[in-house]
Amino acid sequence: MTGGRLRPGRPLAPVVAAPLALAVGWLVAHHSGAGWVQVLGDVVFGAVVVGVLGPAAVLARARVTVTLAPLDGTAGRPVRLEVSASTRVRVRPADPPGPDAFAGPTGPAAGGTATVTLLPARRGVHDRVVVDLATATPFGVQWWTRRVVLHLPAPLAVAPRCGRPAVPPSGAGSGDHDADTAVAVTAAAAAAAVGDPRGARPYEPGDHRRHVHWGATAHTGELMVRRHEQPAVAARHVAVTLPPDPEAAERAAEAALGALAALLEAGTPVVLTTTEAGGRRVAPVADRRDAGRRLAAAVDGTGGGSR
Repeated sequence: MTGGRLRPGRPLAPVVAAPLALAVGWLVAHHSGAGWVQVLGDVVFGAVVVGVLGPAAVLARARVTVTLAPLDGTAGRPVRLEVSASTRVRVRPADPPGPDAFAGPTGPAAGGTATVTLLPARRGVHDRVVVDLATATPFGVQWWTRRVVLHLPAPLAVAPRCGRPAVPPSGAGSGDHDADTAVAVTAAAAAAAVGDPRGARPYEPGDHRRHVHWGATAHTGELMVRRHEQPAVAARHVAVTLPPDPEAAERAAEAALGALAALLEAGTPVVLTTTEAGGRRVAPVADRRDAGRRLAAAVDGTGGGSR
């Protein structure tokens, strides 16, 4: 955890006005000659000073860490982190954004772990999150806040939303990668239906419901799918080049993930070409999660060597 400077929450008037007003009252009380007035003034003045400035001291000593985080997420969907705090604080995610949550011990035997939800609006790879910590401990008189960076246990890959594959415009040339991707999806879907059935096998995660063999399922009492003799399918090379504009890049990544998901669902091997921060990358993708991770790390195609 690395943090920025402490700052009082708004409104700022109590931070300045209350101590000054009570300081004047404290001086008057100590010159009044009445002992009980002096004691009462000391108690009130001390309580207000602690209530206004105490949260700053508490927040300066607070230690917050991310104890558990997923490896994958999807833009627009919640990502939940487990966060541990040494004292009770409000955690407001700033980058990626998210709703407020409270972390820290709530009693002598209570733990300090809480769930913090992120709502990433765009794809990307995050090795840290930026949050605003806040507390009004001990008396709730004045809130103090502090922006900190929390390092994740492992990088979080936020994949783009899965969009529809781009449909090639009429007369599109073979050099248009959107058109080439759309044609690849159609060809792969046609190839997947070729082949004669040669029995049935138990259902495996990822099998399409159209391939369920209901007769074998009724006979065995277990969900079975048809096994087809299929010709070998050549790997499909898909190149994704993202534009520099963030919004346009997000839409292009969504369309690319939709095309890749359709290819992989049809059983077509895919070799994906993208540009990452370290340069151009050409590598096969095993499944939709792998494709999402690759597109999360992709940047616009203006630079890059090869790796």
